[in-house]
Amino acid sequence: MPEVIGTWGNAIRGQGVEFVEFFSQTPLSQVNGWEPVIRTMRSNDSTSSFSGKTGAGFLQRFSDGSAIPTLNRYKLFDTSVSQDPVGGRIPVSRQTLLYRSHESSFNENNDLINAVKVYLSRAGAQIFNRAFTSGSGVTNGTRVVVYGDGVPLASTLHPRADGGATQSNASATSIPLTEANFEIGRIAQENQLLDDGVPVSGMGKIYLVVGTSNEKLATIIADSDKRSGTGNNDLNFYEGKVNVLVSKYLEIAGGNNATQWFIVAPGVAKLAMIISAGPDLEFLRDKDTKSGLFDVILDLGVCSYDWRGVWGSQGNNATYSS
Repeated sequence: MPEVIGTWGNAIRGQGVEFVEFFSQTPLSQVNGWEPVIRTMRSNDSTSSFSGKTGAGFLQRFSDGSAIPTLNRYKLFDTSVSQDPVGGRIPVSRQTLLYRSHESSFNENNDLINAVKVYLSRAGAQIFNRAFTSGSGVTNGTRVVVYGDGVPLASTLHPRADGGATQSNASATSIPLTEANFEIGRIAQENQLLDDGVPVSGMGKIYLVVGTSNEKLATIIADSDKRSGTGNNDLNFYEGKVNVLVSKYLEIAGGNNATQWFIVAPGVAKLAMIISAGPDLEFLRDKDTKSGLFDVILDLGVCSYDWRGVWGSQGNNATYSS
C-alpha cells in the first residue's frame, strides 16, 4: 500500500511547486479556454442546485376605479448538478526518482498541468456535444446536466413556465453555417422570450462557437470588413460584434469535422463548469517498492441552468425536432 509522503509542495526535493503555483496564480476560467461562454464556478458541496423565477411581466392597463391588476411571477425549472471526482496518476519507479536529473524531475508537474488543461477544455465542450440530446448523463468522461425543462439545451420545444407557447432555440432543419444562416440564428436568438413572455434583454456581444472544420468560415463571417461571399462592397454588419470560439472537442459529426455550430450570448447564457474540489495534488510512495505515485484529482460537473442566450444547429441538414 502506498503511504502519503506529503503534498506536492513538499514532495521529493520540492517537486510540485510549479503545479501549486500555476493553479494558485492562474484562474481555472483561463485554463479551460471557455470563458466567458461558460462560467467557471466554485462550490462548497458535491451537488449544486439552481432555481429561480420570472419577473412580474408586463404592466396592464386598467379602468379608473377598478382594482389594480395582479401580476404573476412563475417559478422556473430547477437544475441540480453533481460534481464527480476525476483524476489521474503517474507512477514512477524508485530508481527513476533516485537518479534522474533535477530538470527531468519536473516532468510530472508539466504533464499533470497539461492533463488538467486538456480535461477542462474537453469538459466544457461536452455541454455542446450533448446540446441536442435529452436528459443528463456522462459524455466523454464528464457529467453533463441539462436545464430542468425536460428537453435538450438546443430544442425546438422548450416549455414556458407560464403555460405559453413553446419556444425554439435550435434549427429544425439543421442548417449549415453560412452568413445567411448565421443571420437566421442570430435573429431567432434576439427574439427569445422569458417564461412570462417578456423579451430577453442584454444579449450584448455574442460568440460563434464552432469546431475546427468551421473555423475559417466563422472567422470570415465575424471579422471581414465586407460581407462574405458577395461581389459588392456592403459592410459586414457583424464585424466587431462577434467573437469566434473554436474547440477541437466538438464531436457531433466526428471529431474535428464537427458540423454543429452555436451562437452564445454570455450576458444571458447560463452555462457553467462547477468545481467543488481541486485540482489537488499529492505525492505518495509505496512502502514496499519505494516507487512514487503522482496524483491529481478534482470534483467537477458541467451544466446548463437555462437555455436562453444560446441558439444552435447540428449543421448537417437533418430534420430535428426535440
